[in-house]
Amino acid sequence: MKYFTENYKETIFFFFLHLPLIGFSQIEKQIRDDNPGLFTNQRIFHAPPKPFFRGRNHNLDFITDIPQDSIISATLFFKSSSMNYFREFSINGDCGLYRFKYDPATYPATSIEYYFVIKTKTQLFGTPLNDKGELSPINKMLIDPVQYYKQQNRLNK
Repeated sequence: MKYFTENYKETIFFFFLHLPLIGFSQIEKQIRDDNPGLFTNQRIFHAPPKPFFRGRNHNLDFITDIPQDSIISATLFFKSSSMNYFREFSINGDCGLYRFKYDPATYPATSIEYYFVIKTKTQLFGTPLNDKGELSPINKMLIDPVQYYKQQNRLNK
């Protein structure tokens, strides 16, 4: 006990110096993890449109760094709330950008689900993936734009 009371400043200094280092090393481990659901290991990137308004056209964009000459097919699997099953749409890419244009007049819905798959000569790639590396379709509710902006106005006051 005498040692602790004599060296308490050094003990406190030790903890304050080493605790942040331990925290940063854990964050680095998470970034370098081989988990297929993490952003760093993906070959296809997609950010869903926000907000997803009812009655408006939306572009569902997918970006990849896979060389164009290696891609055999690019497919979007799409299902609206009025459909029972996913429909398959072949999409042509331009410089790594693949775009599907959602038209609510053609596919009326209150919600949509979709995922994207690229087939190469040797592999299949898809997005979005869950933490286990399995495809997990995006499910988006289509919202009323008037109600959305009324709510945003109330929240900003």
